[in-house]
Amino acid sequence: MSDYVPSSTQIQALRPRSLRGALCVTLALPGALLVRFSRSLLAAVTLTWLPRTYLRVPVDGADQEAISPRRVPSPVELDPAQVAALTAALRLAIVAGALSVPSLAQRRADASDSDSSDDDDEERGCSDDQHLWYPLIQSLGGGDAGLFVSGSAASLAELTGAPGLYRLSDLNENPLILTARAESFSGPCELTDETTRTWGMMLKITTKLVCLSKRQLHEQNQELAEERFAEVAKQSLELILEVACSFSDAEWSDVHISQQLTVFDTLVDVLFNIQYLPFGGSGEVAGIVNKMVNSFKGVIQRTSNDIRSSKESIIHPATFILIQVLEFFGRNREMVQSILESGDYNTGPCSDMFDCLVSKLKECAEVIFQEKGQRCIFFLNNTNYVLQKNCHSGLLPPSVASNLVSLMDQHIVSYLEEYWFPLVRYLDGDSLKKPRGSSLDKFTKEFFTICDSQMTWKVQTSLKERLRERIVDLIVPKYVNFLKALQENPSSWLKRVCRARSEKPIYPAPQLEKVIRGLFER
Repeated sequence: MSDYVPSSTQIQALRPRSLRGALCVTLALPGALLVRFSRSLLAAVTLTWLPRTYLRVPVDGADQEAISPRRVPSPVELDPAQVAALTAALRLAIVAGALSVPSLAQRRADASDSDSSDDDDEERGCSDDQHLWYPLIQSLGGGDAGLFVSGSAASLAELTGAPGLYRLSDLNENPLILTARAESFSGPCELTDETTRTWGMMLKITTKLVCLSKRQLHEQNQELAEERFAEVAKQSLELILEVACSFSDAEWSDVHISQQLTVFDTLVDVLFNIQYLPFGGSGEVAGIVNKMVNSFKGVIQRTSNDIRSSKESIIHPATFILIQVLEFFGRNREMVQSILESGDYNTGPCSDMFDCLVSKLKECAEVIFQEKGQRCIFFLNNTNYVLQKNCHSGLLPPSVASNLVSLMDQHIVSYLEEYWFPLVRYLDGDSLKKPRGSSLDKFTKEFFTICDSQMTWKVQTSLKERLRERIVDLIVPKYVNFLKALQENPSSWLKRVCRARSEKPIYPAPQLEKVIRGLFER
């Protein structure tokens, strides 16, 4: 009898369902065939009992070769109890790490001025208006809490009570997880401190759970991680994007700047963490952050120009808002730039914000002030306020800070040109070549008129000194030279006549300097 080797089809047909069945099939075979088939059967039975993750099947007419491993899905059923426990832990971590950040500084020309009166409240605002700055998602502990139920499909059905897959968006017993029935955001007018805090909590917790599920699924089965992650978290990610879009699309105002800062602090962190996760909406992240930048610009542009008396010294409300927005970008600079760069958007939001403020200040000054010099002082007070904050906190990139200094220099020159350069014509040039008492009288009259009008102007302390020094350097040396030339004039009789006809005394240079250094006192 020739050797007989059963085909793979025959082996599959004869594959026993149990060891007892294997013995029955073996005993039914004839002599020599029994020996050879027993060997094949033993191999088949061995394969049957091995783990089924990698199943090797013999191929007809060839040596047995490795076939691509069969993908066997690992259980991905979420454990609601574990999710609820982790949600509670994350909530406590967020509350413990939350910081209150003043969203509007005290509205005063210079909080460090020692000469400001206590009843001067035209520049004071709400100093206790605060928003919450939540800790970064990476700093929230997830521990080793497993989000998924392990075991066979039968065990899963027993544990959950019903077959099917839990998703993060289906876990309704967790109120701080975004669900398909989550309350929608329709506008900032509906926000309170409490609802803002709740939104921030939901977004942070959902994002942390999404990131943890991605990591744990990858550890379980790298081959199926993305597929299983989409089943568990895709709907939650889409809801996060939907909420983020609704916040960035809203038309915010300075009335809700506190809530806006709280929400946007949260959104940047959330969007940064989900931007590279495998789901269809990840490409929208950069666009949403870009709209957030535009929302801040819109708040600055729409801030009211309703400022009151002593206008030349008032700090515009938009300037206070800019400081808070710059602090926001300072905390989130790396994340914001990373997200914007991924979508080819402008990565200089601080520069945009400052340009927006400059435009706002010019618009306000043109409406309120008629004199060019008053507009200059108003602009200088506001830009100097930003510069002082930047010196303490480094809010602006170096290039923007340099532009700010240049702008201030330009406006100082404009102020001097408006009030002080015209006085020089009485002391220099032809007036110096032919010094007359009449020139001195005209200078003195105009000098004291300007000083009297500006003596009560409110200017920031550091800016006061800078302006006074520039005026002294411009006026006093030329005044000294003119007096010297007048005294050396050979027409002494003319000097006596001029002095006799003039009722005003000739002020010595130190006294003139003292008057200048008393400018802008309150």
